[in-house]
Amino acid sequence: MLQDLFHVVLVEPRYDGNVGAVARVMKNFGFRNLALVNPPPLGAEARKASMHGRDIMEAARVYSSFEELAGAYDFLVGTSAKLSGDANTLRTPVYPEGLLKASGSRGRVAILFGREDVGLLNGELEQCDMQVTIPANPEYPTLNLSHSVAVLLYELSKERNKRTSGKKLKPLSLVEKKYMLRFYDELVEASYKWGFEKRLAKRTFRAIVGRAFICGREAKTMMGVFRNALKKRAGD
Repeated sequence: MLQDLFHVVLVEPRYDGNVGAVARVMKNFGFRNLALVNPPPLGAEARKASMHGRDIMEAARVYSSFEELAGAYDFLVGTSAKLSGDANTLRTPVYPEGLLKASGSRGRVAILFGREDVGLLNGELEQCDMQVTIPANPEYPTLNLSHSVAVLLYELSKERNKRTSGKKLKPLSLVEKKYMLRFYDELVEASYKWGFEKRLAKRTFRAIVGRAFICGREAKTMMGVFRNALKKRAGD
């Protein structure tokens, strides 16, 4: 089910009441999987705010660090209110409706929501496969944490009412993604001389892959292209 594929992850939330409010929103939309990175103690405020979502909050998986979390999912979606253009691919997002594409071609997807004051750090966004932003008033674009979660889960929940036809695509697994990126990185290393060119090429490709939501078959095709290109370069 769609609700099993997408997990809500709160990265170092400051207030336990916000954790409870997010659990309540998840219950509203039928999502069950909540994960917390280095959360505060969950006390009376969290229990009060969670209402009928208390079971979701109490069943939340807890990670001690972002690195531990990152290794547990096939695909990471970072959220941020800050935008940028082509100059900074870390800040080039899709809008919430773009997440709908993920439901038919992904493994486990973690939607990461950052700290209430500073959000996700650049180093954390670098580890994400894509970024999503909610189009809000530019004079005050930062939404309350639980409100942000509600907007994204609303967009995802619309998928339940869509009729699907044709053969479903096999989701891109974490192993397939790692191999595809490894072959691409080897091709980049063999094709470019300067370090900044290599970093830009690798980062750009990861951003493209994240927005495209490719399936397993497409990844295998791309791996074949990269391998053949490497062989031809070695033979020249």
